[in-house]
Amino acid sequence: MQPSGLRGHVLSGVLVLGLVAAAPTIASAEQSARDTLQSWGVTIWGASYHFEKDIDYEELNWGAGLRRYVRPNWRWLGENPQTRIFFEGDVLRNSNGGLMVAASAGPEIHLGKLWGPCRLFGIATLSAAYYENPRQNKDQWKAGPVPGLAVGCGAMKINGTMILRPSSQPVAALASSITILF
Repeated sequence: MQPSGLRGHVLSGVLVLGLVAAAPTIASAEQSARDTLQSWGVTIWGASYHFEKDIDYEELNWGAGLRRYVRPNWRWLGENPQTRIFFEGDVLRNSNGGLMVAASAGPEIHLGKLWGPCRLFGIATLSAAYYENPRQNKDQWKAGPVPGLAVGCGAMKINGTMILRPSSQPVAALASSITILF
């Protein structure tokens, strides 16, 4: 029997966040002993920009997520300990006014130092999401790549991601979030 309504969505969110917390153990990735970077983060979602203006999308997308970083000994990650793999689970209000519950994983690649303690990162995640669409009165599952950039300064990262779609206008929206590391 499937849970329904808000209770089902809360249970889905708890399940996604639990999987994110357990993902490093499941993947049995090795954490480098010399990597003293923070391993966890809380992500706060907030805004999006949509290129399609004929639909009145909601551009305030409040929500939260939990992120876990690991540094496996994979040759393609290179030598820089700042380049890591992350797993993230998020629950937020989507641009159609419904709930979105997402699980993402992928590399966060150190691209270079900017100024002081600030660094630039490339993000290349794969995401799967449950997506309520009240405009069309349907629920959907979506999956695919979510590329982006992040600027990290100390224990805070400002993230910008592209929401892609298979069409002549491949970038549907730009989304932003802040991750606080601990």
